[in-house]
Amino acid sequence: MSALPARPHVDAPALVKGVAMVAIAIGVGVWGALLLAPAPGKLPPAVDTGATPLHNTAPVALWFGGAALRVRVAAVGIIAADQGKGAALLSIDGAPARAYRVGQPLAPGVTLHAVGPAAVFIDQDGTVEEVALPASAGAPIRGFIPVSETPAPKP
Repeated sequence: MSALPARPHVDAPALVKGVAMVAIAIGVGVWGALLLAPAPGKLPPAVDTGATPLHNTAPVALWFGGAALRVRVAAVGIIAADQGKGAALLSIDGAPARAYRVGQPLAPGVTLHAVGPAAVFIDQDGTVEEVALPASAGAPIRGFIPVSETPAPKP
């Protein structure tokens, strides 16, 4: 008769103790890395995912036989200066109004051409269009509005 090889003896409490120590070491390492990691800073310009630029759809529109898409511009307010210079508060394609200076692009192929006393002029692919300000209820205001001084109430 041949003798069976003896199985190695496994010490169960020592095995559990070893697994517990490894689990604790991994937990301490992971939580230490998470808690001691530096705070995220501003991304470099090449990685920053800020606002995406508007895409020029004119080539695609021309490919299908149509004209370039027109941008809808609504004038909300203006600050006019001599010789068509100044700034305007404009809403582009229904978006919230933003301030633009003369010569600044509003969208691809669209720039603020000039600012007049009652309208702005938009250059859209070489065509200058006039966009009037909405009619106000009162007379137009020119310059600063004087405010009368009121005495402070006495206690």
